[in-house]
Amino acid sequence: MSKLQLQYPLKYISINQSFGQNATDVYKKAGMPGHNGIDFYSTHGTPIYSAHDGWAQYQISGDRGQGVVVITDQEYEDENGKPSLWKTVYWHMVDFTREPQYKSPIADKTGFVKVKTGDLLGYADNTGNSTGSHLHFELKRVGGSFGLWYNLDQNNGYYGAINPKQYLPDRIVEEFKTIMKKGDENMEVQKLQALFLRIGRMQPITKGFGYYGPATALAVKNFQIDSGIKHNNGVQVGPLTLKALNKAYE
Repeated sequence: MSKLQLQYPLKYISINQSFGQNATDVYKKAGMPGHNGIDFYSTHGTPIYSAHDGWAQYQISGDRGQGVVVITDQEYEDENGKPSLWKTVYWHMVDFTREPQYKSPIADKTGFVKVKTGDLLGYADNTGNSTGSHLHFELKRVGGSFGLWYNLDQNNGYYGAINPKQYLPDRIVEEFKTIMKKGDENMEVQKLQALFLRIGRMQPITKGFGYYGPATALAVKNFQIDSGIKHNNGVQVGPLTLKALNKAYE
């Protein structure tokens, strides 16, 4: 039996809040010592994908939070070699009744449906108890039989949740290859911004994710200065900057 291995639920990764952190007192009020998952930065409408194979169900909480739960279709070992089924939770998805263009592919399915690693589950938003658009990602060990699963570690202080970090890839490998310049709007710029967010060179982006505007140019300029690269006020990411970005990405 193999150890559980998860994939990242988003294409580009930047973490707002890690497991166990207590950025607000909301967790203390809920009876937990800290955050019970990983909060990934994701703007409104960002696609969310399944981190593993399994059985998925769309759920809506009492506070109108919306998301998907996926249960593994077989047992995997934890870091101590203990086997179990596993559950991942993907929360704060778009309310598709208000924005049907962001409807989850499994939102109107009855019961649990089969999904594979990388299948689209829904789109990011801030439904429920949330202060802004992001993906709340949880991991729990579960027992029981199909449709009758229960948390194995319910009394661990986090209502069964454990840190997903050790089951995700050690690093994110995604090379920068394309020259970018001010005014561009594409996925390469989005990847650049996600890196700058992750390493603390940009503030959270409330709109224009993927657009190379003044804030991105300033971040590029400062990165070039710190990397000893000649800059032109950050209006372009050229070959030398791409090389430095790949080093920072590693």
